Amino acid sequence: MKNIVFFLFLSVLFVNKVSAQINISCNFREICKWNSYTEEFDKCYKYEENSIFKINKSETMFTHVTESIKSAYYIESKTQDEDTGVWMLSVQSDVGNDYIYFLDFKHDEIRVAAKSDGELILVRFYIKRVWTD
Repeated sequence: MKNIVFFLFLSVLFVNKVSAQINISCNFREICKWNSYTEEFDKCYKYEENSIFKINKSETMFTHVTESIKSAYYIESKTQDEDTGVWMLSVQSDVGNDYIYFLDFKHDEIRVAAKSDGELILVRFYIKRVWTD
């Protein structure tokens, strides 16, 4: 029930374009490799990692801070799936890498599709808490 109320709150913020910084804290990270035989992401490795995402008020960029690094991402486009409520962000990192971020507040996840060493990977962050400033 708590997740549904929070999801509705974030949907109202998104629809009404209320200017507020969105903060998302995460406590786990999981990395999965694409298996072309099964056509699924598998070979997953999950570990505890505290991090925070901060989306600016104008929703043009966000930062991701971990214990060891702080990275900036510039939002090039943003859409929201009407059925699932998932936000899809096409972004470019501060060092020029392109990613697709999926913010799934209903399932408390942030998913990232990326290429690493020529392989397609899925990085999943598990959301601990979301709040606005």
